[in-house]
Amino acid sequence: MTRLCPTSLAFTVRQVVGIVTTVLLPLLATSAGGATSAVTLRYEGVLNLSRHQDGRLLPAAVTCAPQAGGLVVTDAAHGAFHILNAAGVETFRTTGFAGLSQPDDGAIDHEGRLVGITLVDGARRLPVRLDVYGEPDSWRAAAPREAWQPGHVLVAQDGNYVTIDGDSGLLAKHDAATGDLIWAAVVVDGEDQGQELEMGLGRPVQLSDGTYALCGSNLHRVLLVDEGGAVRSSFGRFGSSPGRMVAPVAVAEGPGGCLLVLDQMRHKVIAFDREGGFLSEYGSIGDAPGAFYHPVSMATDGAGHLYVAQGYRGRVQVFSVLADGTVE
Repeated sequence: MTRLCPTSLAFTVRQVVGIVTTVLLPLLATSAGGATSAVTLRYEGVLNLSRHQDGRLLPAAVTCAPQAGGLVVTDAAHGAFHILNAAGVETFRTTGFAGLSQPDDGAIDHEGRLVGITLVDGARRLPVRLDVYGEPDSWRAAAPREAWQPGHVLVAQDGNYVTIDGDSGLLAKHDAATGDLIWAAVVVDGEDQGQELEMGLGRPVQLSDGTYALCGSNLHRVLLVDEGGAVRSSFGRFGSSPGRMVAPVAVAEGPGGCLLVLDQMRHKVIAFDREGGFLSEYGSIGDAPGAFYHPVSMATDGAGHLYVAQGYRGRVQVFSVLADGTVE
């Protein structure tokens, strides 16, 4: 059986299939000193993911694991996780031995194991963990409350796991060794927001300073949460004009600490500074290289690369995010 063993993440985008090097749009990034400098979002190609015999591929989520060295793409069409190494080459795909049912999200932890969200007993979505051979291990997460159904999972900088329940707004952190609950906090309450529908909370991302950032497609804004689960600030306004959000589904950290927000309904990546100030945006609807059609997930690898998953188009596009003055 193939062993899941991703290598260190120093991604070489020119090894990705389908390279196109057209410069698409300048964004802006905030430097450490607070100054604003230009960056360029450049399309590089698509990840070459294996397909089942029926040819279908439905990327529902993409995550990067710089500490462990690898990428994970969740394939909703066949209930599988695709693992790619530092060169963007698929090295492993889960099989029926994983026991997954309609997985929503997956990531590689610091020990090279897979942790993901899957349907359990046909009724509840819960976090599960697979060993390096892609088979379930004995780890179980302590439920922070009844009817807990997390939709996304993040491997935090300290190696523990953070989940978000999109129905209740409960952000929870669990010990990677024991499954014990470290802390849990409601970061947003749907009733307080007047939401009759699910808030659509996306996967949390931990920024370089330890802050968690997450967005909600029905909240139309980004939340910034400290390492103890307390909401420190939020930003965002509803609308379709530049800098506004209709359905934000993912957040990623860009060069100099700027925040990149993926808007599914506007088909754009929107750049903000760390205070939530609008900088610029990129994207247009379509099937062409670099265009988006209802993108669903986004991640950066900490080395200047951005990955955008599009379930409806069956692809994960790769971009380079280049800071002003970068020499290649």
